[in-house]
Amino acid sequence: MNIIIKLLKLKITKVILCLLMVLFLLSLYFYRDWYFRQYHKCIGFYYVHKGDKAYKKAKYQKAVDYYKIALRHYPGHSRASCNLGNIYVSFENYYEAVNAYENALKYNPDFMVCRMDLGIILSEKMADYDKAIQEYGRVINSNPFLINIPLIFNNKKPAHINKGLAYYNMGLAYRGKAVYMGDHSSTAVKYLKKAKESYMKAKEYLKNDYDNTYNLALTNHLLGDYKEAGIEYCRAININSRNYEAHYNFALLLRTMNMNKEALTEFEKTTILLDYDGNREKNKYVYGVINEIKRRIINEGNYDYLKERVDITALNEDDIVYSKGKIISSKQKEFKLDELLKCTYAKQLKEL
Repeated sequence: MNIIIKLLKLKITKVILCLLMVLFLLSLYFYRDWYFRQYHKCIGFYYVHKGDKAYKKAKYQKAVDYYKIALRHYPGHSRASCNLGNIYVSFENYYEAVNAYENALKYNPDFMVCRMDLGIILSEKMADYDKAIQEYGRVINSNPFLINIPLIFNNKKPAHINKGLAYYNMGLAYRGKAVYMGDHSSTAVKYLKKAKESYMKAKEYLKNDYDNTYNLALTNHLLGDYKEAGIEYCRAININSRNYEAHYNFALLLRTMNMNKEALTEFEKTTILLDYDGNREKNKYVYGVINEIKRRIINEGNYDYLKERVDITALNEDDIVYSKGKIISSKQKEFKLDELLKCTYAKQLKEL
C-alpha cells in the first residue's frame, strides 16, 4: 500500500512539473517580449552597478562607458541617465548633459533633483532662461508623497528645501533675462521684479540662506529700492560676514545714498577680506575708491572724523597679523574678525 501511495505521489509530482514546464513554454511563446525586456533589464542593472562604483571612485570616463551600455539595455533607468548628465556637466559637455537629464525625466517625471539640475544647466550654462523657469516651476508645483517615520525616514525636509532652491534658481533665471534685455528697459525691470518675487518666496523655505539673501539685496539694488537693498545686504553680511562681495556692493549702495562714513567702513572691510584672500588686483581698485570716499567726507567738513577713527587698513603689514580668525595689531588692540565685519546699520536703514 505504501509503495502505491509513493508511486502516485511521484506521478502527481511529475505531472505538476510537466504542467509547469508547459505553462512556462507557453508563456515564453506568448510573452517572449516581456522575457526579452527582463533579460535586458538585468544586464542594464549589472552595468548600472558597475557605473555607480566607477562614479563613486571618480573614474568618470569608465562610469560613462558603463552607464551607456546600461542604458542601451535598459533606457528607463532614470538614475543612471541623471548620473550620466552630472558627469557630462563635469566634462563641460552641456548639450549631452541636457539630453541625459531629459532622458531621465522622460521615464521618471517626478525625479525632482534631476529636474533641478536640468534647470540650472539650462539657465547658467546655456542661457535658456524660459525653459529653465519652466523646469523650476514644475519642481515648485510638485506634490511628492511625504513620509515621516521618526528616527528612520523623513523626506519632508528635503522636499521643503528643494522648493526653496527652485524659487532661488528661478530668481537667478529671471535676473539673467533682465540682464539680457539691457539696463533700464521696462522689460528688464519686469523681470527683475519677478526675480525679487522668487527670492522672497525662497526666503519662506530658506530662512537664513546667504546666497538667497545676497541676491535679493542685489536685485533690490538694481531696482533702485535702496532701503530694502541695504537691509538685505546687512542680513546677508550677518549670515556670512566673510564674503567680500556683500560688503563691496553694500558699500557702493551706501555711497549712492550719501552715507559716506558707513560706506568708508564697508569698503575697508572689503579690503580686509581681499587682503586675507590675497586678491591684490581688486584691492588696489578698492583702495582708490576709499581715497575718493575720504575726499567726500573731508568736503562735507568731517576731517576730524577721519583723524579720530581707527583705520585698520592704514596699518602696515608688520603692524597687523591674522591669527585664528582674529586681526591683531602691534598696539595690542585685538579685533575679532567676525565682530569687526558684522553689519550694524540695519536699524539705521529701517528708520530712513
